[in-house]
Amino acid sequence: MHATPDEDHRLAHRCAEREFTDRLPVHPTIPELLAHRADLDGSAPYLTFHGADRAATTLSYRGTLRLSRRLAAWAVRDLGARPGDVLALAPTNELRSVIAVFGLLLAGCSVLSVNPADPAARIAQQTEALGATAVLRAPDTTADASVPWTLLPDPRELPAADDAWTGPALDPGADALYFGTSGSTAAAKLVAQSHYNGAVNAEALRRHHGLGPGDRFLGCLPVHHVNGMHFTLFGTLAAGAHGILLPGFDPFRYPRLLTAYRPRIASVVPSILETLLETWRSPQLPAEFEYFVSAAAPLSASTARAVHDRWGVRVLQGYGLTETTNFSTTMPRGLSDAVYRALMLDGDLPSVGTALYGNEVAVLRADGARAEPGETGEICMRGHNVMSRYQGNPEATAEAFAGGWFHSQDLGYEVVEPESGLRFVVITGRAKNIAKVRGETVSLEEMERALKAFPPVRDAACATAPDRFLGEVVVAAVAVADGTTDEALREHLGHSFDPAVLPVRFVRMPAVPRTATGKVIRPRLRELLAAADERPAAGTAPQP
Repeated sequence: MHATPDEDHRLAHRCAEREFTDRLPVHPTIPELLAHRADLDGSAPYLTFHGADRAATTLSYRGTLRLSRRLAAWAVRDLGARPGDVLALAPTNELRSVIAVFGLLLAGCSVLSVNPADPAARIAQQTEALGATAVLRAPDTTADASVPWTLLPDPRELPAADDAWTGPALDPGADALYFGTSGSTAAAKLVAQSHYNGAVNAEALRRHHGLGPGDRFLGCLPVHHVNGMHFTLFGTLAAGAHGILLPGFDPFRYPRLLTAYRPRIASVVPSILETLLETWRSPQLPAEFEYFVSAAAPLSASTARAVHDRWGVRVLQGYGLTETTNFSTTMPRGLSDAVYRALMLDGDLPSVGTALYGNEVAVLRADGARAEPGETGEICMRGHNVMSRYQGNPEATAEAFAGGWFHSQDLGYEVVEPESGLRFVVITGRAKNIAKVRGETVSLEEMERALKAFPPVRDAACATAPDRFLGEVVVAAVAVADGTTDEALREHLGHSFDPAVLPVRFVRMPAVPRTATGKVIRPRLRELLAAADERPAAGTAPQP
């Protein structure tokens, strides 16, 4: 039997990482980890679901395992699920969805995590690419009715399963989870994460944050996304900690819940912190609270400073990709005040920290050599948390793993901190988010940061447009205070950029299109800018 292209590239990837072939001392699958915790800390609280109706339900580790076994038995009995099958799941931050993740893995199935809000065409493209045998969602989920959904049962109402049943034997290297890469089109790549990828990432989070039994962790990010699933669900599981899962972020309820649950750590994205800074009028953090972990989108130094100065706590910025399971780097806890200030507060770009357990991160030059500290190059990763491949896309897999490293296409540099000797990574932009104006390379993300640093600007995003004479020009979408003129915006940018590369146009928008985790949805941004081009300018009449 001949290997498929996907199998060839998976093998090549593993061979290219020989120093990472020895398995780390972890429970190698999430179901094994759950069984271990149920045996060790069975009655301890694992997850508290704080519903939109304000009712709270807490599951112990043992209770989570029992309900997961019931769901697994239901999937086998009612869906005909077999080991190796792929089932699509549109999980939300509620009990049925979370138990479905564990139950399907326990049954030996792989889970394709889809966004419940995705259009039917995108869901269909992903499920067909993987041959998913069912598409599951919770009954209270608002989702496209044209998708052939199967509603998840309440596992508490399912027949009891045999407590001795452990499910089929699982290969740690087999596919456990699939996620579509960020994007608004059906053409997004499908990332294949193994059981072992998830287990190592969970152990890395436990070690990096010093999580353990008795710690409380507050999560509000969507569990259909890689950060919400791996950090909130699996990271707390590895630690034996108590996770509190909110249905989402509500700026008016979040401060009260933060005070009521008294977590040590809270997982957020920058936009959540920025909103809280605007809306939380009488901030008072519980004594147990240590820091926020921010990821998914760049954190500005001004936001980190405001949190530190007003609330007296730190923000630890992390960085990772769907392809690297969750986190590749995060700022360490326990840094001295001087080091934290130097790396997070005093510069223009806060650091995303140091490499987590089980993976190596380096900034590489175009020739593959490691860049010197301070020298900009491409941020690359390799190790136990890196995906096996892009499913069904061997060309993209081969390109991504050229030279034995995963190439993030993010640009940055390393800083060697003299007090600890550790290498800290600073991200400067993304290789593809650039414009070439009059022969000059312009970082769109750098321009976005500069615009957002202007007080009248609430949010901003930049895109390129073709130009007959200049090659490309920059167009900026801005959410700004009334009365802010284009001239004022250009004057502000003129302090940082050559006037020749400034945006040719500023398009006012109520909000910049972003994902649930704060990333700019660039295809949608281009659509909105194109539509704005077709509208007549204010004060003019349409031409006949």
